[in-house]
Amino acid sequence: MESKKKYVLDANIFLEYIYGRTLQDLARKLLIQAITGEIEIFIPSLALDEISEVLCGNMDNIEQIASHLHYIEKLIYEEIIKVFVPNTKVRLKAIEIARYGSKKGGYPDFTDSLYHALAILQQAIFITNDKKHLAKAKDFGHIQLLSAAI
Repeated sequence: MESKKKYVLDANIFLEYIYGRTLQDLARKLLIQAITGEIEIFIPSLALDEISEVLCGNMDNIEQIASHLHYIEKLIYEEIIKVFVPNTKVRLKAIEIARYGSKKGGYPDFTDSLYHALAILQQAIFITNDKKHLAKAKDFGHIQLLSAAI
């Protein structure tokens, strides 16, 4: 039996969908594929905080914010999205990724590296819109931009 493709979604993928940005249709397609059982989606627990932080600062209507957060919680409750609290193994891999780079080219952000580490350890692909993280950490593999995901 062929195993399902696994993806770790960056918080910015959910925001692409929520705010109707350019790649909204690709973000929606990933969620639909997870809902229909074609793929598996993972997120680190910090993704929920990052999404909430952006909504807090950029969306005035509290009922609208609640609606988006409830929908994500529903997907988690139904196990369409699997949430992981990063353990030491994930954190150490994230530190390895975040220390990769140079003073001239810069280093990957630790938070982004947590997503990336989770993807590596879950044998998944980290889907992001963060071109800077991709450029700095592409040597670790397990990463691609949303625009190339489907």
